[in-house]
Amino acid sequence: MRRLPVLAAALLVAGALASCATPGTPAAPGTVMGTRPSYLTATTEAVPNASALVDRIWVPGLADTYVPQGLTASGKHLFVSSYKPTPDLRANTGPCRVFRIEMATGRLDGMFDIPPGTCTHAGGLAYVGQGRLMLADTRALFLIDVEKALATGTSAGASRSVKITGELRGSFGTFDGKDAWIGTWTREQPKARMFRLDPQLFERYDGQTVDEQRATRSIPIPVEAQGAAFDTRTGTLWVSASNSRWGKLYRLDAEGRVRGEYDMPAGLEDLAIDDAGQLWGMSESGTQKYLGWETRFPYIFRIDTGKLK
Repeated sequence: MRRLPVLAAALLVAGALASCATPGTPAAPGTVMGTRPSYLTATTEAVPNASALVDRIWVPGLADTYVPQGLTASGKHLFVSSYKPTPDLRANTGPCRVFRIEMATGRLDGMFDIPPGTCTHAGGLAYVGQGRLMLADTRALFLIDVEKALATGTSAGASRSVKITGELRGSFGTFDGKDAWIGTWTREQPKARMFRLDPQLFERYDGQTVDEQRATRSIPIPVEAQGAAFDTRTGTLWVSASNSRWGKLYRLDAEGRVRGEYDMPAGLEDLAIDDAGQLWGMSESGTQKYLGWETRFPYIFRIDTGKLK
């Protein structure tokens, strides 16, 4: 084996150490945490409000063609729900998986699948307290015991579910500190709404089909909404919206009136508020399904709202 000069060898070792964070140790400022997929040779850094998008983490499951949809936070973890386009990348549905990520390091800290045939898009995710996640699929909702699902690698035997119909559509989900909400993605303004769900929904209607009669309130939201997060400290409702060309972050009041609007990366998906009151977002751009887009920004990121312009 050819020996390297001492200085060159030292530089190689230092570079290797700098490229990966030690488990449990926060990454250095300016680095992207988690695992970069080998297929992605370049990302788009000149995105709107780039300086406000900090603490970036590679979306999990990129190498396995998963497309991220839902995002939520609890304690030291972020959770991401994704679907795997099946039978190929042209599909908009497929098996669903939930990933748990260590917030400080980007390290993957567990995952579980939703039983085949029961979930097709995994559009939204919300932590609703007491160790439970609500997963919103297009026409079904799941209430999942997190630790049980992580322990077995599946939500089978660890969840309750209801099917939804009528005006209810599980494009995304969120939690206001007391009740769960779901929202509808649409390009038609009259249909763009969020619905607050009956707090006893899963206890009373497990295994049944419900419609908007099981909602206790609804409010208007912007068109093409992809996610939402309540900031219970300020009473603000943050809503994300996007398509393949643009992304938007909206600040709404309790009645659904827009009080602020900010440009964001294309493909902006769900939002989350962590236990410290910090806002997080995520983009599906740069996934293998959407490599043809102009924007490639497949990150989870903290949004420093004080830097938004």
